[in-house]
Amino acid sequence: MTTLPLTPPWPLVGRADELGKVTGLLSSPHTRGIVISGPTGAGKTRLAHEAWEWAGRRGHPVVRAAATRASRSVPLGALAPLLSPRPQDRVALPVRRLRPAKGLEQHRPVILIDDVHLLDDASAELLRPLLASGELLLIATTTAEGGRGTTGGRIAEDLHPVNLRPLSGKVVQSLLEDVLRGPVERRTTRHLHGASGGRPLYLKELVTGALTGGELVCETGLWRLAATLAPPPRLVELVRYRLSTIDEPERAVLEDLALCGPDAVIHFPRDVVDSLRAAGLVRTHGSGWEAVAELADPLDGEVLRTTVPVHRSRRILLTRAERTEAGGGPADAELLRSTLWRLDAGAAVPPERLTVAVELARAVNDFPAALRLAGALVRVRPDALSHLLLGEFRHACGCPEDAEQALARALELATTPDERLLGVVLRTQNLAQGLLRTGEAFEVNAAELRNARDLAIQAALRANEASLWTLIGDIDRAGALLESVAAEGGDRSALIAAVPRVYCLSEAGRPDEALAAADRRRERPECARADSVAHPALLQSAGARALAEAGRLKEAESLAHQAYDHAVDTRAVTAQIRSATDLGWICYLQGSMTRARYWFASAVSCSRDQGFLSGLWAGLAGRALVDAVTGHLEDSDDAWAEARRMLPDQWQRPECLLVEAWRTAALGRLGEARAMLRTGVQSAAGTGLLTLASHLLFDIVRMGDAHGAQTELTELANRCPNPFIALRARTARALAADAGDELERCAEEAESIGALLVAAETWTAVAGAHTASGAHRKAARCRAEAERLAAHCGASTPGLTPHAVRDSLTGREMEIALLAASGLGNAQIAEQLALSVRTVGNHLQRVYSKIGIRNRRLLREALRQQPLLPGRA
Repeated sequence: MTTLPLTPPWPLVGRADELGKVTGLLSSPHTRGIVISGPTGAGKTRLAHEAWEWAGRRGHPVVRAAATRASRSVPLGALAPLLSPRPQDRVALPVRRLRPAKGLEQHRPVILIDDVHLLDDASAELLRPLLASGELLLIATTTAEGGRGTTGGRIAEDLHPVNLRPLSGKVVQSLLEDVLRGPVERRTTRHLHGASGGRPLYLKELVTGALTGGELVCETGLWRLAATLAPPPRLVELVRYRLSTIDEPERAVLEDLALCGPDAVIHFPRDVVDSLRAAGLVRTHGSGWEAVAELADPLDGEVLRTTVPVHRSRRILLTRAERTEAGGGPADAELLRSTLWRLDAGAAVPPERLTVAVELARAVNDFPAALRLAGALVRVRPDALSHLLLGEFRHACGCPEDAEQALARALELATTPDERLLGVVLRTQNLAQGLLRTGEAFEVNAAELRNARDLAIQAALRANEASLWTLIGDIDRAGALLESVAAEGGDRSALIAAVPRVYCLSEAGRPDEALAAADRRRERPECARADSVAHPALLQSAGARALAEAGRLKEAESLAHQAYDHAVDTRAVTAQIRSATDLGWICYLQGSMTRARYWFASAVSCSRDQGFLSGLWAGLAGRALVDAVTGHLEDSDDAWAEARRMLPDQWQRPECLLVEAWRTAALGRLGEARAMLRTGVQSAAGTGLLTLASHLLFDIVRMGDAHGAQTELTELANRCPNPFIALRARTARALAADAGDELERCAEEAESIGALLVAAETWTAVAGAHTASGAHRKAARCRAEAERLAAHCGASTPGLTPHAVRDSLTGREMEIALLAASGLGNAQIAEQLALSVRTVGNHLQRVYSKIGIRNRRLLREALRQQPLLPGRA
């Protein structure tokens, strides 16, 4: 676990507009003062202190005071520390004691008062004339409600208001990365943002507590929550202090909302709700009979639930359930909620009602609730259907080992063809995706298919087999099976085929058809049902992958982010892992290696926690690839060694050769790397992975053999209606012909679609072509473009090495130069290449001489291998 000292204060992030408004008001001679309002923990005191310090730096005399509940009962209690011991001076003292420095007479004294609504009457009366006359500037903070009706609240009404809203998720992400000094997993950011309500004080306490308790850890350079987030004691005490002043009727309403969630305002005393809303503890939305009350702060609910005695908790839950169920039966959403309340209260729930509730939880994508209800159902009715539901949601929530136990038991208990079909589909998906036991998954599906007599069941099993072939990389077999499944059908087979169909078409070089298939499936009513094999986030992520392969990279990243966030919000861990790996690949295609590594690392961490092995393999392979492309070979070695140990017998995906090739290229052995890619092309083309074949062929081009790959790329572009493949083919032909003008158009197009690394490499090639033709000004401009884009990518590829350097070195010299530039010493290089240390040194001296440098320190820059830059995902 990585620990980090969190020294206060945290950076002021996301408040630039508010700080600018405050300092602007303080600069105006017409301003009497500013009052900063907002909910508890929103950062009012911090912003006020920043403004107060700004005023001090500008020459204003500054003092501060704090109004508290205790000082409110004491006349002049808030201002006592500022008063003169001579009674006759007290009234004028705040101004007389705070004289500006000579030459700064126009700078009025500034006083900062926290919680001005708690100001005692005497202090308020002392301040009022000084503010009215303009002799004093006041910076005050108050609650969101402004302390209406109090003396201090009336002072605040005469000041310029600045209202603080909670921080957005994007700002919280930036703040966390500043504080933790590294990237933070998006899921973790969303959890922390939701738990804190976007309030900086609560966020700081949650992060500090999570670091102290070991829940927030840094793994492979990525900060993430490795355990359930719990409010730390300091924050619990802060919330309890806020709640300490409420009376019993108010506490009763808060406990009801904390235990059962939002409810109609008409079910509570209206004056109590109004009082709680004025105190900032409850918020309402809607009007009339439709008005709904809910807790304003999620942390209040966390604390309240721990303080309610068991007997009272049970009474509240059952009362809400009975009230909801009265009057002809509740709607679907209310039936689900009342069932959960009864379970929370420890009451018995009939199995028929639990079954309905599970289906309702699935329909609204509440996977944790569905898993809990399925567990309760198994306890009261341990039949095949109950175990199927339990296994389904264990798989969806990322618990493959537990899912296998439930699904194996479900098949033992199954008595109908439909139960057996659902059991086989769920079990094979869990075996293949969750446990990487692909051979066993095929055997289970094949055995059931041999015994199936019903045509609809046969079609569903063929669709399921197609999904298995898609997973392991045989698109031809998958496509042939999917042809037998009606694309428009609303039956189980079409639902099983929905996600693999999109991936299959995308990997077959037909992204437009893939997108059309995804759109058709999203429009079907059954897609509102979050089935574990066709969760909406899985379909979104598959569509994002198709957009990326069509060269619509910005749209792809946006859609994949939506898929990931939806999966996180519904706790669909399998969909979350798939979305993370797809985001990693999309960022890799963009050339953003920092973000690509971020997403692959996120997939690795989540998959490792859950034991979800296909996601772990994909994340490790992605990390190994990115680390190779960025020149971090030791990290690549570690990730790839673990990934290779996991490979199942039937795993046929040529991505393995893609990783091996780039790892070999990082060692300078470009000919060997191209040979690996050539083998990968044959394998990919032989199984229908035409999109991947285009990637592999273009990587041959990027490694210096445009002549050898241009013909096949052109044939592939003619065969596949894919603009991204067409761009690769045009770029290969232009490189082979050394056509500078055409290369420049290709570079511009690559940049316009967001493929920045390809664009940087192409601009480098354009610069070489212009240099060869004597157009040195054009060459310099193109080199500048290449360096600008390469700085965003953080990659170390052969295509970024200038032609003049590449052409001047022998193969062995380039190999040693690349290894030295990656940070290896002479002894390490000698051991890796089976050479003597002296031979390595001699080669390096020749390299220095040929490319005009004097030492190793300048080698990386000479080869244009840009360092990995810090960035955010």
